[in-house]
Amino acid sequence: MDKNFWKTKKLSDFTEEEWEAVCMRCGKCCLIKRAEGSKIYFTNIICSSYDLKNGCCSCYATRLGAFCAKVDMDLLTKEPELLPETCAYRLLLAGKDLPEYHPLICGNFASIHKAGKTVLELPDIFLLKEKLDFIKEMYETTKGKTFSTQKLQEFFARTEKYKEINIETYDIPAKH
Repeated sequence: MDKNFWKTKKLSDFTEEEWEAVCMRCGKCCLIKRAEGSKIYFTNIICSSYDLKNGCCSCYATRLGAFCAKVDMDLLTKEPELLPETCAYRLLLAGKDLPEYHPLICGNFASIHKAGKTVLELPDIFLLKEKLDFIKEMYETTKGKTFSTQKLQEFFARTEKYKEINIETYDIPAKH
């Protein structure tokens, strides 16, 4: 495969291999998003299928679960806000070049980590399942009980660990 294919072909004409090569593996499309008005917020909560140790989806081949969406031309044109503005697909669709840290430019996937552009370099990332398990555990252990100040402080410290933070915010493009 010619590594400069993205310069000479339309995005819609990419082969499956070329399409996959464009993905930077940043993981930002796996972040849980929240829409409010004309804004979309990418949070520090990531899909439970994301492998934080290895920096990849643990079920990539069959990723069409509750929070997963296959990144294809349909998604890219109808719901681009589900991808960060730094996404290579969005950049190419807008007629822009790939960033200098893109694996097709540098020749390796380590370059995106060195540039600090993946979810692994973001602060306070945690899996959605961890937060849901924590909420369930706290509900089960606290209902109808009173606690000492120390226990309450421990509870609040654990709650702070699972605090939702907006990592990135984008305008939702107007639908035509």
